[in-house]
Amino acid sequence: MSLRKFIRRGIGLLGFLWFVSVYAYPIPDSIAVRLQGFVSALEQFGKALPQEKVYLHFDNTGYYQGDQIWFQCYVVPSEFNRPTAWSKTLYVELLNPGGEIVSRQILPIRNGRCQGNFTLTHLPFYSGFYEVRAYTKYMLNFGEATVFSRIFPVFDKPDSEGDYTQKEICRHPGKYPQKREKTRKEKKLNLRFYPEGGTLIRDVPVRVAFEATDAFGNPVDVSGCILNKEKEVVSTFRTSHEGKGVFTYVADTEEVKAEVVWRDKKYRFSLPEAEEQGFAFSVDNLSIPDSLAITVQKNHFTAAQVLGVAVMSRGKLYNFCMLTVKRNQPFSFRLDKKNLPVGVSQLVLFDKAGQVLADRLVFVGKPDTLSLVRTDKEQYLPHDSIGISFEVNDPQGQSAQTLLSVSVRDGREEVESRHSMLTDLLLMSEIKGYVRRPSWYFESDDTLHRRALDELLMVQGWRRYEWKHWAGVEPFELKYLPEQGIELHGQVVSMVRSKPRPDV
Repeated sequence: MSLRKFIRRGIGLLGFLWFVSVYAYPIPDSIAVRLQGFVSALEQFGKALPQEKVYLHFDNTGYYQGDQIWFQCYVVPSEFNRPTAWSKTLYVELLNPGGEIVSRQILPIRNGRCQGNFTLTHLPFYSGFYEVRAYTKYMLNFGEATVFSRIFPVFDKPDSEGDYTQKEICRHPGKYPQKREKTRKEKKLNLRFYPEGGTLIRDVPVRVAFEATDAFGNPVDVSGCILNKEKEVVSTFRTSHEGKGVFTYVADTEEVKAEVVWRDKKYRFSLPEAEEQGFAFSVDNLSIPDSLAITVQKNHFTAAQVLGVAVMSRGKLYNFCMLTVKRNQPFSFRLDKKNLPVGVSQLVLFDKAGQVLADRLVFVGKPDTLSLVRTDKEQYLPHDSIGISFEVNDPQGQSAQTLLSVSVRDGREEVESRHSMLTDLLLMSEIKGYVRRPSWYFESDDTLHRRALDELLMVQGWRRYEWKHWAGVEPFELKYLPEQGIELHGQVVSMVRSKPRPDV
């Protein structure tokens, strides 16, 4: 059945859902029904309105004036990351450094794939960082943040043809139109704090992620301590990877400062204010290979409540449990993660009104790579012939068949490649903001890389899937159905006064 018919029929039948009871006190039927109602809405929304993602495979990582940008497009559903037959029209746009759309293509999608190219010869041309965006109209229902985006350096044409060691960018872009907001220069050192779950709760230990950057947003390594009102050290911290780190802190109502020393100079920063009431929500994704260890704790100012915990991944509900939090001690339990798909999962702690009290993103599983590339030589001379062979195997090592797009580049002069289909579909499309080297997090499956990825998700935990719409707390407006071709909409009007014809 096509997605178009699926949506129009409004299928909302609940399938079998695994409920885990983790409470020690009876839960009133009325509260249980309300919590399960939000969960039913989540599952129904995910089934009726699955989301699409787009990935573009480019032929290079940097270009020169006059070059062509070639790309292969893949359109996949979020749940399966396999070619989709839903939308059949893809929009691809090229934006210059000032944010103007200088070229646009409308491409037919066949079996989840299409291809195209842009030529960097438009006038007025100026070098800088160009952006390529791609989306289906159906994707716009879920916000512009779901649009695929990639930034490339485009250099001035070299003085000598073929001299790709010359990489120069226009130094005076200000004389050209600038639609993008100018990046504001920040302080010399910036320290931002992200309490796990979203907030600090008074008198409750909370893990706090942080990120240290310089005036241009580059990560820096720092170490420091947390000082209370009496300037006593209550906690210490240190960055681990790309300016990020985590420390545990018990907050109170008094103002506290973080003190760091960077380049032989002391800096102080204020931590977020602690909430008088609330629930601390901690998720340990690293200690136990097959389970998520979850801890919920309230303080003595917070009344006992029955809460729900929902686990979602790739736009689908995978787990739900109810718990009663009565005492002020930590309430801990485990959820099996072996049935979760590889990628980012979102855990949401919510109350009987459907309001999110805390949430957390985690990365589950280890991605599989399918292909092995071999070349006939280790090094090549200029204008040498190149022989490449491909071996494609499934995760079990068995030979498999698939369609491939391949780009071959001179590695010596290549601009560093930091993205891949793996990083874009499994990670970058689920979080917000710039990540310097997303491919680094998947170079090795050891403690260092897993911890760094967990800290990244604590800092850049954007929610692709809007809870209030999914849970039925707020209505959702569906503006676009998956296009089945180039669709035009309009009215028939009279030639004289342009008055619309009735019922046409």
